[in-house]
Amino acid sequence: MAKPIDIGSPHGPVKAVALESLDSIDEAQGLIHLAFLTRDRLEALGIDQYIRENRAITARVANFIRRHPRIPILTTSSGAAAVSEDDKPDLFGNPYAALKQEEEELWRSSCQQRLAVVFRVYAAAGRFIKDPKLFALSDFLARALAQQRIEIHSKRPVVRSYVHVGTMMRLFWAMLKQPDVLGFRRIDAVMQTLSLVDLAQAISNLWNLPEPFFRFDPSLPPDAYRADEGPFLNLLMQYGIEAPELTEQLVETSLHMT
Repeated sequence: MAKPIDIGSPHGPVKAVALESLDSIDEAQGLIHLAFLTRDRLEALGIDQYIRENRAITARVANFIRRHPRIPILTTSSGAAAVSEDDKPDLFGNPYAALKQEEEELWRSSCQQRLAVVFRVYAAAGRFIKDPKLFALSDFLARALAQQRIEIHSKRPVVRSYVHVGTMMRLFWAMLKQPDVLGFRRIDAVMQTLSLVDLAQAISNLWNLPEPFFRFDPSLPPDAYRADEGPFLNLLMQYGIEAPELTEQLVETSLHMT
């Protein structure tokens, strides 16, 4: 059964198709593939089941695109795969990154007659980013909504590259409607890069909170999980998609925290 999901698009909600229904679809104009078990599921499932289930997801999608050899495919991957690109990750040491790399290589091999684009996500803002236990942005916003001072507990500076989920999805739909160049591309889904201090400060200013608290060890190197935003912003310009300012992204994320 198709499930409507509001991605913040001016065209209204989109219908997400369950993985199980892919086998029965005989006609398709394109595919946006977002299904994957993220690393937070690893502990609950155990590593063997985690690997099995993610590979089963990949196999089902791969079977679908083999049956539709010309449709464009757009998929999300992870910055974790980029970080590990030169030094191939160990499947059992870092299964999430390793399995994401496996998927990317499969899409690369399937792109001869189609547009196939992998968007690597590092960190995200928007209406689906809710869990304060997983995301610094959600933790900061949860504190702000409770009118609490934001605290950064990392002992070293943290830098993250963010994409707004709604903007990324609008780009996906535009590319499906107007695929430009056939072949495989990997693009870092990045709209801005900032430190967690800057992020905490922006949120504190919006909610009239005290200055955020942090205490870094100057002997430790920064924890940087980032990429160049240029290629992604160029794509937004190419398809005429306006990128919302950071403050707008923060407000939208906060409105969907509950």
